[in-house]
Amino acid sequence: MVNAPLKHVIFVPGPPWGHLRPGMKTALRLVEKFQDLFISLFVYQTELHKAVKYLDAQPPVYTRRIRLVTEPTDGPSAASGQMVEMIASLEVSFGSWIVKETQQATVVQVDGRPINPPSVIIEDLFTGGWDWRAGRRIIYRLWDGGSCRLDRSILTTTNFAGEVGALQDSSQHETLPGENQAPEDARDQLVSVPGLPPYYSWESYTQDVPGIDSLAVYLIARWKNMIKYIDTVFFCTTFETEPLVATALPHAFGKPLRAYCVGPSVDLVPPHEPDPKSPVTQFLDRAYAENGAHSVIYISFGTLFFPLPSSMPHLMAALDEIPKAGFKFVFALSSKSATLDKSWMDAHVEAGNAVFPEWANQTAVLEHPAIHYFLSHGGWNSSTEAIVRGVPMIFWPMTADQPMNAIQIASVHDCGFELLQVRTGAARSTAYRSGSEVEIVGTEDAVRDEMKQILKMSKGTRGKHQRMNVRMLGKVVTDSLGPGGSGDIALEKFGREIGLA
Repeated sequence: MVNAPLKHVIFVPGPPWGHLRPGMKTALRLVEKFQDLFISLFVYQTELHKAVKYLDAQPPVYTRRIRLVTEPTDGPSAASGQMVEMIASLEVSFGSWIVKETQQATVVQVDGRPINPPSVIIEDLFTGGWDWRAGRRIIYRLWDGGSCRLDRSILTTTNFAGEVGALQDSSQHETLPGENQAPEDARDQLVSVPGLPPYYSWESYTQDVPGIDSLAVYLIARWKNMIKYIDTVFFCTTFETEPLVATALPHAFGKPLRAYCVGPSVDLVPPHEPDPKSPVTQFLDRAYAENGAHSVIYISFGTLFFPLPSSMPHLMAALDEIPKAGFKFVFALSSKSATLDKSWMDAHVEAGNAVFPEWANQTAVLEHPAIHYFLSHGGWNSSTEAIVRGVPMIFWPMTADQPMNAIQIASVHDCGFELLQVRTGAARSTAYRSGSEVEIVGTEDAVRDEMKQILKMSKGTRGKHQRMNVRMLGKVVTDSLGPGGSGDIALEKFGREIGLA
């Protein structure tokens, strides 16, 4: 029926752009798939302008059934990195909005079709555990299936592990080990997760990120509460790329849950066209004209992460090897914490080796034929953007899902390399790779040697093999999102479960 009422779903992504953007992409997939769906997408106030800009670039036939809503908050900017404060502020502002919305709807129809009261809340696992009870709650995971393997302390403490791995009692992992505190009997600390090679427990935190342990404890308490209220979870990963962990998902939360792998929330087409006049585009065009394809390495640690000041000697040592190997590089300094020695940057700019933009149109950059590899922290958004564009990666992971993404993509699929000698904290001890231990020396010379070897391999047979692998992996992911693909089918099944035709 033309005037049949629209089902109203509330969607709550986490505050940072790295959660909001894929949340909006997932919302777009839902309204594109289901013509009888209307979504109210709650946005952290400081990110509203970005959300508006992103949706304005999408087809209006779909965006008219997505409403961006927010509520004033005194919380910090999403760029501040103050995660606990942001989540608490989002909870307060959303709680205020949902109470008013359920008492008096602020939107009643779209294109002449009435909108039903909200009946389902889809909430980002990152913010999970709120104690409001409006509607049925469904948790979604913006990252890969590795929420089952996110990190040992989180998995164990929340009892998410189930059949996923042989994990120890959570009381042993309330806090993270400090610098060089890896246990003597390292082999007793090997973690086994379906679909991944074994790794040491401290490899879940490859950088000593300030505040990560307190954030983990904060989230653990919320997730324990969250589990009480949900019956369904969907993951933005592709079943074919990690079938073992995907199969284990329904049994991994301490109670039976319906789980769907709907595919990554990746923009297959760049939402913004490249600007031919931008310094980045001109730099890439010149490099391509002078040196041909695969002559530039793109570097970005995202909007929230960046190596600590104590790691700057390692970072500069690694990047100095890029022009020595015959490459140029683009280093996007998007994070608020991104700081580099100005004289060092100026020297590379004057030599024509590099550019250092504060922002780069990442999807467009990754599509440029000059790009060779992508050096990244390994967040799921950046990783999938590279995969679907056939760009192999060099990983400098830090925390959250990043270390496991690096293992999955570099070790399992051989679509890149991981820098090990840059590790800090407890991870600056030993790594477990290919059945043997790798000593983390952690000196500038060790970093240089590792980067030099990686760049050498990237130019040879190993690099060609990785590029072939990532192109095939990208095709698998892209096909899964298309009509009849595994992600598309899972999305349809999920829609039927919440009452959509």
